[in-house]
Amino acid sequence: MAVGIGITFYYVFNGLPGVTERKYFSSFQQLPLFFGTAIFALEGIGVVMPLENNMKTPTKFIGCPGVLNTGMTAVVLLYTAVGFFGYLKFGEATQASITLNLPQDELLAQSVKIMIAVTIFLTYSLQFYVPMGIIWKSCKHFFPKKEIAAEYSIRIFLIVLSVGIAAAVPNLGPFISLVGAMCLSTLGLIFPSVIEMVTYWEKPGMGQFYWRIWKNIFLIGFGILGFVTGTISSLQEIYESFNSE
Repeated sequence: MAVGIGITFYYVFNGLPGVTERKYFSSFQQLPLFFGTAIFALEGIGVVMPLENNMKTPTKFIGCPGVLNTGMTAVVLLYTAVGFFGYLKFGEATQASITLNLPQDELLAQSVKIMIAVTIFLTYSLQFYVPMGIIWKSCKHFFPKKEIAAEYSIRIFLIVLSVGIAAAVPNLGPFISLVGAMCLSTLGLIFPSVIEMVTYWEKPGMGQFYWRIWKNIFLIGFGILGFVTGTISSLQEIYESFNSE
């Protein structure tokens, strides 16, 4: 992954134009798609608790610097750099994945796609760890005599399903925005806010001036707004992509 990112930045910084040559703002119609794409970066939230629970010293997970803060700082900086310099380099022609903008006739540029594919292949099991644990816990009682075979069959089916969906979508950008708007707005904004209010309702309470309630109401409202607008805009984009094929 590091090598692939390095090669990508090599092409991005080669002949980088000035900031004044790019539009600073696209349109308000693009904001729902931006919300879904940006919040898609929260995709790793599902492995946060399992990671903390399996650490040798869980107390080092949060705090300053802490594992969480250190990792998220690196991720935010990387996302920001790729987004900013990628748009600065390619402008309105920027694709949903920056690797699609790399030269098609150069072996070094195309090798990045192979590196990214290998990285996703090797880390897919990490992202799949939590959902598979939940699914299998609900299904294993149906297969008392063939648990191992059933578990691997379910794993294979879900992997093939996800690969099939990815291959069937002609335009990756709206699909990423759809997943972000539908799934990550609930997992990253709405559900955590509701859980915090329920957990802290009696002790330690909602704080002075009920600041915890107001904060969570804002996050829930923002999440619902992003969920609705992002989902509708993404579905419209996907529909138009299929019709244009």
